[in-house]
Amino acid sequence: MAVLNVSRPTVYTWFNRWERGGLAGLANAAGQGRRPILGAADEAPVVAAVRANRQQLKEVAVTLRQELAKDFSARTLRRFLKSVAGAGGASATP
Repeated sequence: MAVLNVSRPTVYTWFNRWERGGLAGLANAAGQGRRPILGAADEAPVVAAVRANRQQLKEVAVTLRQELAKDFSARTLRRFLKSVAGAGGASATP
């Protein structure tokens, strides 16, 4: 506990996961964490909107919020574009 600076329940949780599944049991299960606001299905319209107005991401975010009916910030849009570029897809360069 002291070495990793975690609580006693966390250590017990890790130990129980180790007992049930070994090293693989310590990995986070699918579905844990927050769901992304923008996903793979949104990639094409987002990239097209950014290509149309590259210098004004805040304006692009406003337009996309209306088109996609999703609430997100310009910062979320920027992170999504970085993830698309990092994936190396064909549409990676806005």
